[in-house]
Amino acid sequence: MSRQRIVKYPPKRGKLSKSKIERAVKEVLEARGVPIEPKRDTYKYHLKQGNRIIRSGITNDLDRREKEHQRNYGKDVHVQQVGNRTTREGAREWEKKQRRGTS
Repeated sequence: MSRQRIVKYPPKRGKLSKSKIERAVKEVLEARGVPIEPKRDTYKYHLKQGNRIIRSGITNDLDRREKEHQRNYGKDVHVQQVGNRTTREGAREWEKKQRRGTS
């Protein structure tokens, strides 16, 4: 009985990172004139102590950010999401307005 050699296709030539794949897909879509929606992966939040807002900010991971703030401000603070997820650029604009005091 002869052994058959199994050939995997396509041959493995090294891993492509997720960012390289995303970049390549984006280039192909742009070349074809397909509009690309920016990622809505950023949360806006208020850090609160009781009902009082201590600060406002943006993050892509609310749970992690809350734990970081609790290390600095104590366990009695919590993060409250403001609105829906948005683009990083939109969230930065919101954050600037919060710092200026013009909601």
